[in-house]
Amino acid sequence: MLKINKTITRLIVAATLAIASSLPSQAQIVKGEKSLGPKIGYASKNKSAVAGLVFQYSFSDHFRISPELGYIFRNNDMDAFTFDINAHVPFGFTGEKVAFYPLAGMNYSSWSRHFRTQGLESSDDVSTRTARFGLNLGAGFDLRCSESLKLSIEAKYILMKRYSTAVITAGIAYVF
Repeated sequence: MLKINKTITRLIVAATLAIASSLPSQAQIVKGEKSLGPKIGYASKNKSAVAGLVFQYSFSDHFRISPELGYIFRNNDMDAFTFDINAHVPFGFTGEKVAFYPLAGMNYSSWSRHFRTQGLESSDDVSTRTARFGLNLGAGFDLRCSESLKLSIEAKYILMKRYSTAVITAGIAYVF
């Protein structure tokens, strides 16, 4: 699994660099700009896939807010629904096609742990749900493919009692 993750990460980085070097568009962030799109990735807590939806709103050229809804798929008898609200501080470079941003924010996660009970006649799935608040710290890159389309790669660590996890995602968003 680790070898596959390294290969996928290398492919995403190579594709991002190839696109960044060939596109004439600008990654300039403008006050009032909004974007919406899906994200997919990997969560380290249960070694599982993550999927979600992200919205971003730019309050200025160097500050935007980014609420996200996500689901960490079930693996190792755990899954979670997540809600994040992050602040991004983007800085454009390489001809303004690519932007780097550190992020910080809050997280609310509802983790489910699943247990199987073995009876003589049935096998039931029993789950317990634990809700937690946490803090997000991380960074990401935006790649502006056109005036209305951008790609992103993001890595963050969610600091949370008993459920801390690292999350790496890639996304595509419609800019409006």
